[in-house]
Amino acid sequence: MPYPTRKRDCKSKSGKKGTHVIYKKSGKKLTRVGCTSNPKGAVRARYAAEKGEMKESRFMEMIKEMVREELIALDEKRKKRKSKKKKKKKVKRDACYHKVRARYDVWPSAYASGALVKCRKVGAKNWGNKSK
Repeated sequence: MPYPTRKRDCKSKSGKKGTHVIYKKSGKKLTRVGCTSNPKGAVRARYAAEKGEMKESRFMEMIKEMVREELIALDEKRKKRKSKKKKKKKVKRDACYHKVRARYDVWPSAYASGALVKCRKVGAKNWGNKSK
């Protein structure tokens, strides 16, 4: 018998006074489920308690399902963001770049970078020409 009743004064959730308390057995624990003034009406109170639990469980299932859907949507958005690649900036490749790159074997190196800077200061037409 999962719903024992005991004769005690009690108040229901609606505020009405009662004479019998209805408990629910779960293992060794007894939890208070309802209150009624009619001992024969305790059966109805038990059913009402079960119905309330069923409504509550359905409601919780609906909430859990909604949360799952939201999490899936967020995960999809995160994947879309990751899949989009950032556009690389266009590298400055002028005449100096090509001239210096052709002259130096190791690229990039400190010497090549310095030469590129000097070339850009002087201009590609004048760079590499010896002046006497």
